[in-house]
Amino acid sequence: MEYDTNYHQVCSTRTVQSDKKGFFNEFYVDVKDACGDKWLQNYFGKLKSNAARILSIFSDREVCDPVLGVLEHVQPVYKQKDVLMSSQRRAQADKFYLMSCSSELPDERKELLQQALGHANLAVMRAPAPQQDMAIDNGLSLAMAYRTRATILIAMGEGEAALSDLKLATNFGLETKESVDYYCKMAKAYAREYSLLVAHQLLLLLVIGESARAEISLKIAEKLAGADSALIAACRKEVAAVQHDKREPPKQAVVPDLTHGENPALSGAANVVKLVDTKEKGRFVVANECIKTGDVVLCENPVAACLLPSFFGTNCHHCFKRLRTPVACLHCSGIAFCSAQCMGEACNSYHSFECQFMDLFIGSGMSILCFIALRIFTQAASLDDGLTTANLLFENLCSHQDERKPDDHLQRALMAGFLMRVLQKAQYFGRRKTEGVNPTAVELQVATALLGLLQVLQYNAHEIYHTMVTDEHCFEGCRVIYLGAGLYGTGSYFNHECCPSVAGYYVGKKLVLAATKPHRPNETVAVNYGPIFTKMNLKERQRSLRGRYAFSCNCITCQENWPLLQKIDKQVRFWCTSANCVNLLRFPKDLAKDVRCPRCRKNISLKESVVRLIKVEEQYREAAEAMQAQKTNEAIDLFKEAIDSFFQIAALPHKDTLIAQQSLLKCLADTGSTFKKQTF
Repeated sequence: MEYDTNYHQVCSTRTVQSDKKGFFNEFYVDVKDACGDKWLQNYFGKLKSNAARILSIFSDREVCDPVLGVLEHVQPVYKQKDVLMSSQRRAQADKFYLMSCSSELPDERKELLQQALGHANLAVMRAPAPQQDMAIDNGLSLAMAYRTRATILIAMGEGEAALSDLKLATNFGLETKESVDYYCKMAKAYAREYSLLVAHQLLLLLVIGESARAEISLKIAEKLAGADSALIAACRKEVAAVQHDKREPPKQAVVPDLTHGENPALSGAANVVKLVDTKEKGRFVVANECIKTGDVVLCENPVAACLLPSFFGTNCHHCFKRLRTPVACLHCSGIAFCSAQCMGEACNSYHSFECQFMDLFIGSGMSILCFIALRIFTQAASLDDGLTTANLLFENLCSHQDERKPDDHLQRALMAGFLMRVLQKAQYFGRRKTEGVNPTAVELQVATALLGLLQVLQYNAHEIYHTMVTDEHCFEGCRVIYLGAGLYGTGSYFNHECCPSVAGYYVGKKLVLAATKPHRPNETVAVNYGPIFTKMNLKERQRSLRGRYAFSCNCITCQENWPLLQKIDKQVRFWCTSANCVNLLRFPKDLAKDVRCPRCRKNISLKESVVRLIKVEEQYREAAEAMQAQKTNEAIDLFKEAIDSFFQIAALPHKDTLIAQQSLLKCLADTGSTFKKQTF
């Protein structure tokens, strides 16, 4: 297969900069023009190590001036808080909430509450940290935004979310501020307001199923309200509405157990697989024992994973969960979290360094792989830990360092320098004595490690995706949504085949691989890197794999040049039933007659195999009916049994079995992270 160098260069470039409109591309072109082709090819292109390449861009006179000239202007660029906008959005949320209270039409009320929630979410996102801006809301805009949203959530029947928001409102000072500075001055109003607080607690208890405690809270509210019967009447009316509108809890993703437990020598992998090393293929995963269809061979958290910027407003920045009630970073408005826990974990780690540069990253046009390279350092417990992790990844994973062109080395070295400069400005290395760019010895080590990561990530990162389902059906109309990317230490050892033997799905950021066919001991356990034979012909697959991953595939699918799924005929290849014979026989023209096996030279009857195939295809139909009825677990069990039976008697390609494998993946993914499309 001819190597398309231009296509390979395009693919490689996009793993550094995915958006050509970003300023990094202009930076790279300017540096390349300044240094000249002669220096690039004859000097820089002949450097033998990443450390030498990094040192070169900061010290060689041919390039250092344009490099330092741009990097010295790196400054924080991020979406800042806006207390006035937060206050205005909160007012809009209150308006739509009050309109919903007066509406007697269920659909209209639901729509008004949805609009109120959208405005409340924006109020939360744009509100500054407590006491940061005293001119509006006495420095309590964030707490008041959470309280407003809690009121709306109660009306929507979302008690758990409302309870979380009320706790956040208290944590951010609302209760303390009002009780000391306001209610002490207005004792009468204090009693009324406190009774409303108890009434809110009552509504929450009802929503989350605590009826007995709710009744006690109602009696307390009645005593505190005194003669204010209108207040209690309004409370009882709201209670009735909450009980009527109680929201069905979302389906929870299930983290599966590894088949036969975890392999102590291979983190995140099951005991049914092992790692082998050969001269021809390097290190890759094979079956350690017999594997059945559906066996979970990997369940692994990423070394590092990052969300695509286009999902910053819809998914949790930390766990990737779909957002409904975002929790804001206290310093920026550009990213959101699903909970206070995720916010705390991120802001106490990587986000403390990345926060003020998020819009700069987006404006640069850098790829998701660059985000991951940076994250490996920003999430590390210490700089030394970050260096250790980065260096181990570079030593153990494929980087194709020696096969890269000078242009590629220069582009990645400049990106590593840019990321290192951001770390300087974020005080990752501590407070520096000068604002200049010139790196210290430790900073050069980090830049070198970042360059190695950018090389490794090109060939080892995994796309992370969740399944978007419709309100009507969990399979019909569902589609996979690519949310981000991650680097998986053990997951990176799985080799590619154009007809994979395992399929992947995600639970949050956790990668799960499950077998879609049975495996014999020492058989390769293969994933698919994207080019799959059911959708791409041999020539297209080989071009894609050479361009994106720098290898040519020699799997059985490529050797036999299997047709596309839509072109596979009804012919079946049966295994010879003679003991120890591994020959494949075509479907007999006359079932009444035996078939002569050319390998073992025995006359073979395929009647039993045909009967078993008929049963397998009937099980496929039953599994499809279970999917139609949204009985996911039942469908999984039927597919697993039927696929195992098929491989006992026949071999791929077989159209119905390939469709069954695809359907099994859909079912497995339905047990993972799914979400419904929402509009705010």
